[in-house]
Amino acid sequence: MTNLIRLTAIFIRANVESIEAVNAADALADVTDGVINIEEAVFVFSSLLKRKFEITDCVPNVATAFVVTSINELKKAIHERDFKLSYDIADILQALPTNEYLKDKKAVSSFNKIYIMKYNKKHGAKLPLIVMKEQL
Repeated sequence: MTNLIRLTAIFIRANVESIEAVNAADALADVTDGVINIEEAVFVFSSLLKRKFEITDCVPNVATAFVVTSINELKKAIHERDFKLSYDIADILQALPTNEYLKDKKAVSSFNKIYIMKYNKKHGAKLPLIVMKEQL
């Protein structure tokens, strides 16, 4: 799922003002909120991004709060036609580390600092940090 999130975020960044970007943001929010199942999501993303997808991983627990909050904020921003904010949120999601790196404390700390904290400071927002179990 993390790979699908990254690829969809790249698509949204590149097409931020299009109806397809709105549809992609809606589909991401729908799958993370459980409105549609994984199979339906794969169909939607495959249609929008014009390539075949498979879900080969899940979002690890350490990143769930960040991913769900970011996707919901992206959906809200894109529906409000705040393209600059939409672009910035999609930029963070496209940089989401792979699950392998989400197990690495240094990689997670670096991602938090470079992407999440910078975004939060710039927008006066509060996207949750990715927190390793050892950091709790």
